[in-house]
Amino acid sequence: MEKKVLSPEDRILLSQTEKLFSAFLDRYRDSTLGSLVKGIIHNLNGSLQILSVQLELLQRALLKEGDKISPSLNVKADQCLEQLDKMRALLETLMERGIHDDQEGPQPIHLNDLLEEEVALQHHNLFFKHHIQVVKSFSRPLPPLTGYYLDFAQAFANLIQNAVEAMAQTPIKELAVATLIRDDRVQVTIRDTGCGISEEIRPDLFKPFCTSKGGKHPGLGLFIARELLAPYGASFSYSSRAGETTFSVQFPVALGRAD
Repeated sequence: MEKKVLSPEDRILLSQTEKLFSAFLDRYRDSTLGSLVKGIIHNLNGSLQILSVQLELLQRALLKEGDKISPSLNVKADQCLEQLDKMRALLETLMERGIHDDQEGPQPIHLNDLLEEEVALQHHNLFFKHHIQVVKSFSRPLPPLTGYYLDFAQAFANLIQNAVEAMAQTPIKELAVATLIRDDRVQVTIRDTGCGISEEIRPDLFKPFCTSKGGKHPGLGLFIARELLAPYGASFSYSSRAGETTFSVQFPVALGRAD
């Protein structure tokens, strides 16, 4: 395929887009979660604690009644407690994310923990929750990297989201997330069993607004991921065919953000 040559106007637009993105990122770091959202999470956590206590008291009362109460009521009480535990775990994940986002300056980045959080946050998506099978393979111990937590979290959230969207119409829906260390490089791979990447868009894959999905998909996910991680020496590679696409991101072990 003949490589597309950017016109002078396109080059200027691309440069302006990159500058705009950089300014947006600086602003986004300062307000990623927001005090309002954190307040809502705090209030929800308090309500969940009250509900949990009340359900446990109800459960004890049911046990005292013994044979007078249908066994199905005890089962339903157990199911309610189980769902409360899941909601509490999700809120804890959100709170952890908020704590990371509030920290100023670079910090140690533990990629295994970060990826666990990003996959857990995907469960708010009903399609992901009910249809996607997740396979995780994390190398331990993995040396920590250094940088802004938000940069890494948003970049890998974009890669995971792209993988999930690619499986919308495929019969097999499996997301594989893995980490490993080779020599002086840490590698993250994200594989999906989706539709694959068409040949026609591959030359422009990491450029802004490159998408084959249309509609509400602006085609910024890969561009943003690369821009966020490039200052940390990240290198991207991918392989794709119908039924399987794998993105790999490699980092030098002893890295620091180039400011």
